[in-house]
Amino acid sequence: MLIKIVPAVVLLVVTVIGFTYDSLLRDMDQAAKAYSQGDPEAALTRYEKIEQRLGSLGALRLIPVKDRRNLILNQARLLYALGRYDDALERINRETEIGGGSNNDGRFLRLKGEIAFRKAMKNYRESPQKDSRLLEEALHAAEDSMRDSLRLNPSDWDGKYNFEYVNFVRNLMNQNQQGKIKILMENVRVEQQRPPALPADLSP
Repeated sequence: MLIKIVPAVVLLVVTVIGFTYDSLLRDMDQAAKAYSQGDPEAALTRYEKIEQRLGSLGALRLIPVKDRRNLILNQARLLYALGRYDDALERINRETEIGGGSNNDGRFLRLKGEIAFRKAMKNYRESPQKDSRLLEEALHAAEDSMRDSLRLNPSDWDGKYNFEYVNFVRNLMNQNQQGKIKILMENVRVEQQRPPALPADLSP
């Protein structure tokens, strides 16, 4: 009797997990839809709830890597769009902790560089001291991340533009005081740019 019951229980568990995962994928589609409709807060809330559900099931490491990375990357992109740069970086680091994969995915590296750039420009513009050394260090880190991203995704034209722009700003830093003033006045494309569309294909 026990031999017959155990396979039935296993089948039931697998079926329940399958239904739950299908539901999560639908929720991910709904989150992407909310973002495309201009509601990043609603999209972020959906993604966070999805991650909480996966965490409660102990399944975050068990779902396909592609879906987990999209889930975490999309949260980071939304936080980035909302100006919550530290929270966005925390999400990127979470993928490294879970799967060790953010440093071999060009999308994560590009976003990491963009976060570093935006944060550096924001801090420089808002700081009364205008510490050029700190800005230079932050821009160098942003440039490194974008360069690593392009090594993995050499055909990413937006990534190439952003890399060249960071390099342009760094060159301004090496000019006279007028160049530094221009940084403060420059309408930075990356600063104003909306993050790219969230991945449409969220299925395994």
